[in-house]
Amino acid sequence: MQVGNIMESTVKAAEISAAEWDERVELAIAYRLFDWLGITDLIHTHISVRVPGENGHFLQLPYGHLFHEARASAMVKCDVNGNIISDPTGLGISIGGFCIHSAIHMANPRAACIMHAHTEATIAVANYRDGLLPLSQHALRFYGRMGYLDYCGAFNTEEKRQRLAAALGDGDVLMLRNHGPLVIGSNVREAFSRMYYLERACRMQVATLSACRDPKTELAWPLQEDCEFMAKGFAGGAAVIDREWRALVRMLDVRGDDYDS
Repeated sequence: MQVGNIMESTVKAAEISAAEWDERVELAIAYRLFDWLGITDLIHTHISVRVPGENGHFLQLPYGHLFHEARASAMVKCDVNGNIISDPTGLGISIGGFCIHSAIHMANPRAACIMHAHTEATIAVANYRDGLLPLSQHALRFYGRMGYLDYCGAFNTEEKRQRLAAALGDGDVLMLRNHGPLVIGSNVREAFSRMYYLERACRMQVATLSACRDPKTELAWPLQEDCEFMAKGFAGGAAVIDREWRALVRMLDVRGDDYDS
């Protein structure tokens, strides 16, 4: 069936492993939640996740679907070079977008899921030379856990791609200056939680600095030892992340979202 210029073909849960289907559902939920939060840029920016049990294979939304259209059965599977393994819609993926993701997926074993955004607040903070400041408890989640990379246009060479992993280091967030953040996680839920709190922290920073003429003298700053203590406390939290996720999925279910179709 064709709707507009999009082929409405899908894969069935019975055609793939249970682990892959579960990952597809989690990915579709994350895209729907991004839409709910307004963390969107039409069909641009992406979430990618490794396919369980398939080394070098990844899932993401078809390049042409809006985030609120995300469904488990419509996800595109590709290899690390962006070659299509399966694509029910025929829309493919954004090769330019995925080349950024794949560079980190392959270099960092912690990056099972990668999320990229182009929101006003995160780009604004990425443009600050000092980046995300410890101006809120939300920001302390990322204290000492962020890398920064100056703008270099498209990541169309291997040398540029290598800069991504090097700049991220052992952090959880890479701020691409003048572009937007890359957030990694050991799974979709962890990456989503980080993106949510990063967006909130950046909004709080932009709001705080917008009313401030001299940050060094007018603002209250937490002590370094308190920043370090809270950052360590936020480092775990898998049980809380699961609670948050289940609550958000209940919200989608009440709305009648068909993410698992």
